[in-house]
Amino acid sequence: MNPRGRAVSWRCERRCVFFFDSYVHSGRLPGRSENTATSPLGERLLASSEGLWSALPVEWPRQGRLEAGEEALPGWGWRTRRTLLALLLRPYKSFTEVLEPVSHGAVLGLLSAVRLPLWALLVAALGLRRALGAGDPVILRPIYDVLDPRLTQVVSLWLLLMVPVGLMLLYFFSGLTAHVALALTGGAPRSIGATMRANGYALALPAIGVAILDVPLYLGALGSWIFLGALAGLSALYFHQLGHSLSGTHGVPRVRGFLVALLPVVIFAGITGARAILELPDLPGWSPAPMSAFLAP
Repeated sequence: MNPRGRAVSWRCERRCVFFFDSYVHSGRLPGRSENTATSPLGERLLASSEGLWSALPVEWPRQGRLEAGEEALPGWGWRTRRTLLALLLRPYKSFTEVLEPVSHGAVLGLLSAVRLPLWALLVAALGLRRALGAGDPVILRPIYDVLDPRLTQVVSLWLLLMVPVGLMLLYFFSGLTAHVALALTGGAPRSIGATMRANGYALALPAIGVAILDVPLYLGALGSWIFLGALAGLSALYFHQLGHSLSGTHGVPRVRGFLVALLPVVIFAGITGARAILELPDLPGWSPAPMSAFLAP
């Protein structure tokens, strides 16, 4: 890390210690009047002018055993909701200060919280549907013109079951790609961990969209045009979030941040589209062969 990054990290750490001592032991926040003590602790932490150890509540430390007179920190649900709101409303300011070493567990925890619940429900629904209708015919898909239907189904199911692993791989690989792009376009002021953090949080909102999109996709109720439009929207959202988060994290011009964001967005769109093409019942310009609307298993 360069001297600037070490200095900012040291300031963030000192603020963390000062801020934690201020509210835990006194029950008050510095720089605020007495009437703010009646508001919820999490809201007072976010509203404080003294600066937080992180503007994203999922990175706040976990609270140990409470002593007499201490207030409890907000729970995981509140932290997740407020972090997503901060990412949506303040995609640049939320990343201007970074405490290093970066907590990758907090980032992956947020990604898992927004991506995996719907995934688990989808896997359960598909398993139940398979158990109740194992003899249903297989609808022809465009991908069957290239790959064997049985192989396609196995690969598609395997990719669905590997979503938790793929989520971590996407986090690290796209973050690494962004950091290399930063280094090649003028240098990265902060560490690779900071770049991965920025990339991971930028993925949070698009991950919600992908989780929602997977449900009708794997249940056979999503057309190609709707999917392509949704994928374009999610890619644009990821591009917007990542460009701002990289610029705020590394203190580089926004133009450079958005230029670097292009490569991770291409990776995100390519992986999401490759998974979907195995399940889409149609593609623009494709039509099934006459008299072959279904293929017997």
